[in-house]
Amino acid sequence: MTPPVGHRPATPPGRRGATPLLALAALVMALAAGILAPVIGLAPVAPARAADTDLTLVTDATYEVRPDDRLVHVTLDVVARNHKAETRTRKFWVDRAYLAVLPRTKGFRVSGLPGASVHVAKKTATYTLLRIDFGARLYGGSAKAFRLSFDLPDAGASARGQVRIGGGLASFPVWAFSSDGAKGSTVSVTFPAGYEVTVQTGTFDRQAPAPDGGTLLETDAIASPTTWLAYVVGEREAVYADTSLTVRAGDQEILLTLRAWEDDPAWAGRVGGLVAQALPVLATDIGLAWPHADPMVVQEAVTRSTGGFAGLYEPSESRIEVAYWADHRIVLHEAAHGWFNGTLLADRWANEGFASLYAARAAVALDLKPGPPALTDEVAASRLPLNAWPQRAEDDDAASEAYGYAASYELAGLIAERAGDDALRTVWADAAGRVGAYQPPADGGGEAAGGTAAGATPAPEILAAAPDWRSLLDLLEEHSDERFTDLWRTWVVRADELSQLDLRTAARISYQRTLALAEGWALPVAIRDALRAWRFEAAEQLMADARTVLAQREAVETRADRHGLAMPAAMRRLFEAGELSEASREAQAELDAMLALEGAIAARHADPDILTRIGMLGADPEADLATARASFGTGDLDAVHAASARALSAWSEAWQEGRRRALFGVAVLATVIVLASAIVGGVRRSRRPDLRRPTPA
Repeated sequence: MTPPVGHRPATPPGRRGATPLLALAALVMALAAGILAPVIGLAPVAPARAADTDLTLVTDATYEVRPDDRLVHVTLDVVARNHKAETRTRKFWVDRAYLAVLPRTKGFRVSGLPGASVHVAKKTATYTLLRIDFGARLYGGSAKAFRLSFDLPDAGASARGQVRIGGGLASFPVWAFSSDGAKGSTVSVTFPAGYEVTVQTGTFDRQAPAPDGGTLLETDAIASPTTWLAYVVGEREAVYADTSLTVRAGDQEILLTLRAWEDDPAWAGRVGGLVAQALPVLATDIGLAWPHADPMVVQEAVTRSTGGFAGLYEPSESRIEVAYWADHRIVLHEAAHGWFNGTLLADRWANEGFASLYAARAAVALDLKPGPPALTDEVAASRLPLNAWPQRAEDDDAASEAYGYAASYELAGLIAERAGDDALRTVWADAAGRVGAYQPPADGGGEAAGGTAAGATPAPEILAAAPDWRSLLDLLEEHSDERFTDLWRTWVVRADELSQLDLRTAARISYQRTLALAEGWALPVAIRDALRAWRFEAAEQLMADARTVLAQREAVETRADRHGLAMPAAMRRLFEAGELSEASREAQAELDAMLALEGAIAARHADPDILTRIGMLGADPEADLATARASFGTGDLDAVHAASARALSAWSEAWQEGRRRALFGVAVLATVIVLASAIVGGVRRSRRPDLRRPTPA
C-alpha cells in the first residue's frame, strides 16, 4: 500500500505542547493571573491596600457537553475568601472580583449571592475578562460561595476555530479558574453517551463512565490552576453528506466529491469553493492535467483522524482529508498533493516541498496570503538531511517535522528558481510518464537502441517506479542547463550518500565523452540503465568497453572511407544492442574483409603486357571488385572475401595463364602445321606418276 502522503503540521487546537492557540491561551491565563492581579479577585478599599493573596477565588469547574445545543455549558462553583485580617479600628472589605475565562463565551450568570451581578469588562481574541459584583461587602476573615455559569458555543465554519460542538465532534479547550496564588481548584468534564473521548493536551486524574453512560473526566485539587490547561476531543462515528463538484481546468473536467459532516454544510461550501478556484491554477502552473480519472473525495476530518495533522492525502483510496478547522493554506497544499504524491515523485520531501511551493503560488494567484512553512532559526536548529526525514510523519518528533516541511519548501523554491518553470514542467511530464534521464539520441538509433530500422525516434526508456531523489536530480539536469548537485549536497543527502554524488560527477563526464565518440550511435541501454540506477562502477566499465569498440569503428571507417565503401550496419546493431564483444569481433572481421579487398586491388596491373592480357581473357576482376565493394556495404563479408579472392587470382595469375595459353597456342599451331604439311605431302604423292609400271603397247 502506498504510504499516506500530504501531511501538514497541525496547528489545531490540542496538539501536544506545540499548539499556538493553546500556548497563547496559557500565556493569557498567566497574564490574567499575574499582570491583572491587583484587580482579579481583589478590590481594595481605603485606607488598606490588599496583597495579591488577600482575596482568593477557588473554583470547581464543570464542563457539560450539550451537542444538541451546539455548546458546552460551564459552571463554576466559586468560593471567594478575604484573607485580610481586621483590627478593632480598621475594617477591610471587597465587593467585586475580576476573572478571566475562555474567549467567545457568552450567557454569563451569577447565582447564590443576593444582588450579585456579572458583566464583561473586556473581550479579546484570547480571553474574556469578567467583573463579578458580590452585591454586598466581603469583609476580612470571611468567605462567600456563589455560582458562575456561562456557555462556550460552537465556533461555526470559520477555519481554525478552537471550539467545535456537534453531533459527530465535540472538541474544545478546558481551563481551570482561580485567583493568582490560589490553590485547590478542580475541573470536571462530562460527555454524553456515544462519544469516544481523547485528552489531546493536558492531563486529568480520572477518566471513567458517567452515571448516564457518557464519559467523565476529573482532576484532583490543582496546585496551580492559573497555568493548568487541557484540550479534549469527543468523537462519534461521522455521518457524512456528499456533494458532487465538477471543476473545469482547461479542456479537462475534474470530478470531486465533497464529503462534509452532515451537520456542517458550511465546510463543504468553504473548502469546495476554494478547491474549485485552485485546481485550474495549479494545473496550469504545474503543467500537467489532473491525474485522476475517478472522482477525488475531499473529506472533512477530525485532527486525530488525520494522524494529528491538518491534511492527509491517501492515494490508494483517492481521498484527501482536511481538518474541519484547516485554513486556505492547508486546503491549497492538499489540492497540490493531487499531483505531488507517491505516484509522481517517490520521496516525501520532494512531494511536500513542491506541494507547498505550488500551493503558495496558487495562494498569490488567488489574492490570498501564501503562508508557507518558514525556516526560522529555531526550526533550522533541528536540521537533518531531507533523505533522513521519515516517509511517515512522526507525532513525537515535532521539531523534525517542522524542519522537514520548512526545508523541503525552501529547497523546492531554490530548484524552481534555478531550473525555471518550463524546465520544471518538462521534468514533471517525464516523471508522470516514468521517463528516465539518459534517453537514446532523438534522431534515431537502430531497432536495438529502441528506434526503428528506418532510424525513427526511439521509444522512451521507462523507469520501474516514480523518480526518487536520484532520478529527480538526473531529470533536472537533463532538462536544464543548470547543475543542482550543490543543492543536493546541502539539503538532501546523508553523509554516507555524499560519495555517490562524486561518483556521479565522474560518470557523467565519462558519459559525455563516450557520447561524443559515439557520434550519433546510441550507447547500449545497459549503460543508460546503470547510470539511471546510479551503479556508476558498472557504468564506467561498460563505457570503457564501448569506447574500445568505438575506436575500432574509427579504424574501420577510416579504411572504408579510403576505398569509398559504405559501412555495414552489423557493428552498429551489435553495439547498440550491448553485444560489445560481438561488435568488436565484427569490427575485426570488417577490417579483415577490407584487407582482402586491398590485396586484390594491389594485384591490379596498371599496364598489362600481351601475356597478361591473354591470361585475363574470360575473367573480369573489376566486376569482382565491384561485387566485393557492394557486399561490404551490405555486411556480406564472406562474399567480400570470395569476390576479392577471384579478383586477386585473376590479376596475380594472369601472366602465367597467358604464357600457358600462348605456349599451348604455339603447340597447337605447330601441330596443325605438321599435320597440314603431312596431308599436303600425301596428296602430292598420290598425284605423282608411277614410273615403275610398264607402258601399254
